Amino acid sequence: MKVRLLHPDRDAELHAPLSDGDEDLVADLDLTAVLDVMIPDRQLSDIPRTVLRPLTDPREIRWRQQVAADAIADPAAMRGLFDLAGRALESQRGSWMYSARTADSLLSSSLFALNAVIPSMRELARVARRQLPTAISPGLTALYERLIEELDATYLDEVEAMLSQLRFPGGMVAQAVVTGTAMVGALELLAPRTGRRTWRETLGLGVQGRFRFTIAERDDAGARALSELRDDALFDVSTVLAEAAHHVKSFFRQLQWETGFYVGCVQLQQRLDSAGVQRCWPEPLTSTDGILETTGLVNMSLPVRLGAPPVPNDISGDAPRLVIVTGANQGGKTTLLRSIGCAQLFMQSGLFVAAATYRSELAPAVHTHFRRAEEDSLRSGKLDEELGRMSGIVDRCRSGDLVLMNESFASTDEIEGSYIGGEIIDALLRHGMRVLVVTHFHALARHYLDRQGTLFLRAERLPDGGRSFRVLPDTPQATSHGLDVYAKVFGDQQSDGSAVGDARTPPGEADPAQRRRA
Repeated sequence: MKVRLLHPDRDAELHAPLSDGDEDLVADLDLTAVLDVMIPDRQLSDIPRTVLRPLTDPREIRWRQQVAADAIADPAAMRGLFDLAGRALESQRGSWMYSARTADSLLSSSLFALNAVIPSMRELARVARRQLPTAISPGLTALYERLIEELDATYLDEVEAMLSQLRFPGGMVAQAVVTGTAMVGALELLAPRTGRRTWRETLGLGVQGRFRFTIAERDDAGARALSELRDDALFDVSTVLAEAAHHVKSFFRQLQWETGFYVGCVQLQQRLDSAGVQRCWPEPLTSTDGILETTGLVNMSLPVRLGAPPVPNDISGDAPRLVIVTGANQGGKTTLLRSIGCAQLFMQSGLFVAAATYRSELAPAVHTHFRRAEEDSLRSGKLDEELGRMSGIVDRCRSGDLVLMNESFASTDEIEGSYIGGEIIDALLRHGMRVLVVTHFHALARHYLDRQGTLFLRAERLPDGGRSFRVLPDTPQATSHGLDVYAKVFGDQQSDGSAVGDARTPPGEADPAQRRRA
């Protein structure tokens, strides 16, 4: 039996380990709170990691979107499948009491496991028949149809009867050929006898003309020999039965995993809806023009943490391969970058996006390079650490990947930071990557003013020095309005009575772009 709710042609990989860069991705995009909401069960805390495995086939993305839409429309049905799979797996716990060192014990263990799970299989077939008329997605519809076909009541009755026979209530019968050297050849297990036993058989009188022997009470060697003969006779059937038990257990484990992903999707949807956040099914694009268009986009982690909708942003550019975000400090630049990264991951995992509309080119992978705090161990400087992380990203990058850089190389001065950043950005663009950069280096932003395929965004600053947290299309300025933050914290006043934050010209009139190293 196959589940195939996450992929149209295969089952999903279970318990996939984190890849290089995944921990940075979660930390930089502030995804921990979002992924925690998506955990369907604390014992299955790694299910949300599926979000970190982006799909690159629009057909697979739409497959998941349709199943997710079914799950959102009827959350109880998906949760019921998840819980049923969990109960089926729980019923297997008793099989640990049987040692699998011998064919006899392996047979006993497999019989226990299959008998314990048959009620769950019958219930699963009933659920499939009940839910099939309401399913819309091809993934869920195909699963229900397979369950109805493969878990037919007559078939399960036959399975139960066979399992009952394998307990050998009338004794086990096997036959073998005695070789010319008086050795017993290969044992062949015979079908258990059905029907009532005769009174002579019940009394153990046997049939005339047949040889019989009895093991003495303290004949340990004879008992071991008889046990070995029994194991030889049971070897083939116990192996087949163990494979069947393993197959059934694997199916329920797969069902629990894949339905758990959609249960987590529903939990996140309910949290966003309660916070009043818009959701949409994004449109994945296969173009190579770097298209990114969205309206009403928000950072998903903010409503999850705060329970209220943050300020949304719109992006509409002429097929940008490079997006540079500048503007006021604490104006929402990093939040916008996180919004885009999170939306890209959720689109490519087949889920909704926290936006009114979202359409973007697919990326084989998403990489983040965000400014970090000083390393506690002090084994290296901040610039060394930043360059080391960027080197790892460059090694992993492929053409079409999306690279998000937030205040990269801010640990050095503007001239050097702009030079390093420009060299890396140019190299990434030459090799076909898409790059989104948040920077307060004016020299770096000015370097790309006349570059085709570049979209400039700037965090809005209100006339009174406040922040609207909206990021709008605009060319970069030579200031990040850090004095606004200074005035807000210290309430400092200039000699003319105006707030420091009202100063229109920052200290130092020289344009750092003019000092950029050739």
